[in-house]
Amino acid sequence: MEKYEDNKRKAHEFREWYYGADRPVPPVAESASDTFDLINGVLFGHIYQRDVVDTKTRSLCTIAALTVLDRDRQIGDHIKGALKLGATKEQIVEIITQLLFYGGYPCTVNALSAAEKAFKEYDKDVEE
Repeated sequence: MEKYEDNKRKAHEFREWYYGADRPVPPVAESASDTFDLINGVLFGHIYQRDVVDTKTRSLCTIAALTVLDRDRQIGDHIKGALKLGATKEQIVEIITQLLFYGGYPCTVNALSAAEKAFKEYDKDVEE
């Protein structure tokens, strides 16, 4: 139980930094809080904390996966997180562009559109 609580704490700290402290919790997370605690504790409190692969690489892999799965609704926050981790806009666009040949045209265009929006939001947040 102690390890679970430690992972939950690490996940909360990482998510707050990665996504921003002011990011609203999705309504489904409130109604299924135990499930979201489990998901976040394992993913962000354990997997993202492992030192075999650096966090920036994990973030870029997440962007790649979300691109080919055509999850443009989720990709923007991960793009902003990758920028916080030191990825450049050019690297992110290059990763998404490469996936044109693996995921296809529609998901790549959707991801590039989401990236453009995320870049603008990130720049605005950095300016403030």
